[in-house]
Amino acid sequence: MLIAKEESMLESGGLAPADGPRPNTWQSVRAEVLRRIRAGIWAAGELIPTELDLAREMGCARATVNRALTELARDGIVHRRRRVGTRVADAPPSGAGDTAIPIRQEVEASGGVYGYRLMAQKRLGAPQDISRAMHLKPGEMLLRYRALVTANDRPYCVEVGYLARQGAGWLDGEMLERAEPVEWLRERLDRLSGRVAIHATRLTTECAETLGVEKGLPVLTLDRTLWCDGLALSHSRRVYPPGHKVGLAK
Repeated sequence: MLIAKEESMLESGGLAPADGPRPNTWQSVRAEVLRRIRAGIWAAGELIPTELDLAREMGCARATVNRALTELARDGIVHRRRRVGTRVADAPPSGAGDTAIPIRQEVEASGGVYGYRLMAQKRLGAPQDISRAMHLKPGEMLLRYRALVTANDRPYCVEVGYLARQGAGWLDGEMLERAEPVEWLRERLDRLSGRVAIHATRLTTECAETLGVEKGLPVLTLDRTLWCDGLALSHSRRVYPPGHKVGLAK
């Protein structure tokens, strides 16, 4: 299980000049590596330049490049092997599919009858914490949705998520009304990668009203971020009712 860190990204997403007064950060190096992958400069399965070569090119310490590539490897965007190098992911690493399990499977594995209802959706600029989690520029337009999942007609969880236009823009409102985004993504994309983090939080007003319980109660939440070929697809949070126990199906 990988826990998303809280470091901030450079808003510009660009690299500082090698001879400039400000050294490159690992966030800006990560942004440049992502840009090249997304642009097809480095194709799926291709071995990218070594840490030393990238450090020389970008005017930064090798440790800075290592930090950037380590973060991308944790997200499944690149694969790293000692004494071999770093490749752009062309297949998800073992266990990566665990981050993209549709909620339907989870409900049915618990013995319940699955139900899904889209409660709300709207376009908005990415909040800072969401853009950081998805490796996007702050303010990039996303589709925010909120859906209620039921088991045997009783609230099972509420999912609040964000879809990136660049990676999942073809998921329109009509699709969201029929099934959660992960089902559509798994049907259409082969190389999903991502990270999952489980937290204990307190119910917000929005989620409390959707679940029909009191605001502020401690609850279990599951955050999930998905990518494909370096493109951000989605970031979502599943919020379970107080006292809920969840088992992750495989």
